[in-house]
Amino acid sequence: MSHYMTALAMQQKGIKPATKIVLYWIADHHNSETDACFPSLATLSDECEMSKRAVQAHIDTLSYAGLIERVERKRGNGSRTSNGYRLNLTKQAWQNLPPPIAESARPPMQNLPALNLGTNNLGNITSKNMSIFDNLWQIYPKKVGKGTAKKAFAKAMTKATADQIQHSLAVFVRAWGNQDKKFMPHLATWLNGERWDDEIQEASLQDMSSDQQMQAILGSLTNDRKLLQ
Repeated sequence: MSHYMTALAMQQKGIKPATKIVLYWIADHHNSETDACFPSLATLSDECEMSKRAVQAHIDTLSYAGLIERVERKRGNGSRTSNGYRLNLTKQAWQNLPPPIAESARPPMQNLPALNLGTNNLGNITSKNMSIFDNLWQIYPKKVGKGTAKKAFAKAMTKATADQIQHSLAVFVRAWGNQDKKFMPHLATWLNGERWDDEIQEASLQDMSSDQQMQAILGSLTNDRKLLQ
């Protein structure tokens, strides 16, 4: 899965929501290391919860718009197999993002050095770090005890990197989904419990309806945008 390409897919303008879902799932199969992308029509039909004919029509629309190119593929015996796709996605609002990093080149999260960017004394926290906290507070659904959460954030920043905290919190919020917020921990509790190290199983888009898929995708994109600002 290429998070970079799926994010770019959701940034494209001027296409209908159903067409964007098809584009999203095609981009989901893009391999950033090999540039390969060849999901079968049957796979896309299952993932998008659409008929093969409907998926094919949306692919025609995407091809006509220049967002994708079909690449014909053949087996060794000369028979045809599923098409490959070349993605021509413009970067638009995320044009300053760095290129995707191959998974094999990513350092293990647990081996990242902790950055001592703050203490329990809020006066020593920089305005940049407070801006990060404001972003976290904005995306967290249960807004209770902001002052306590700030202190917990200051303490957390002495134990983990800002990127680690931001990414893990965004994953936690997405995984919580539509569950009752009254059972959701306060942000301070989440931070004090060092829950950025938790293993979280995110809900699969394949288990959602098309409408739920679009809401989850757009919600994920909104959270990631805020954390990247």
